[in-house]
Amino acid sequence: MTTYFDQSAATWDDAPRRIALMKAVGQAILRQACPSREMDVLDYGCGTGLVSLFMLPYVRSVTGADNSPGMLEVLRQKIAGGGIDNMRIMQLNLEDGAVPDHKYHMIVTSMTMHHVADTEKVLRAFHQLLHAGGRLCIADLDTEPGLFHPPEAAHSVHHHGFDRERLKAQLAAAGFMGMHDVTAHTVRKPIDNGTERDFPVFLVTATRLALT
Repeated sequence: MTTYFDQSAATWDDAPRRIALMKAVGQAILRQACPSREMDVLDYGCGTGLVSLFMLPYVRSVTGADNSPGMLEVLRQKIAGGGIDNMRIMQLNLEDGAVPDHKYHMIVTSMTMHHVADTEKVLRAFHQLLHAGGRLCIADLDTEPGLFHPPEAAHSVHHHGFDRERLKAQLAAAGFMGMHDVTAHTVRKPIDNGTERDFPVFLVTATRLALT
């Protein structure tokens, strides 16, 4: 079934605010999580690979995972066109299906979790996918009144942002420690009534417990 994201993939990168958000989230990850060239990274909900490709120079490898074939096809073209040999693609939906066997040193996910119905299930999957001591970086919207997404995307939205403290409590319940949050960026965009509104985007980082 073709989804909103499949239909939007070809022009997804054309919105300047998405490029600005990607850069801000990427820079926040560099500051808060300190990726290194020894790390294999999973970008869950990678879309067209904006954050994946930002991270690539700083780590050993990136796996871009998404459940939208259209988004992954755009990323596949970028990889082929750039001759990139340390990035791979995976179609993945952690709400539906087995968790892959592979382990990662870091998982990043940007503007994806509000599209995830079962947050706790996916957080547990992230824990399973990380090496002991691995880092998780979640960038998403602060709680908002349901104005961020256009009507055509509304059916895919399960959370109108997140309360940071509640998300950190869910991370602790999933086996993470050392949670920390910062405001990574503020998206300013038009809403239905013709005005513009600011939507803060946080970055929460956490570490997988080394002995679990």
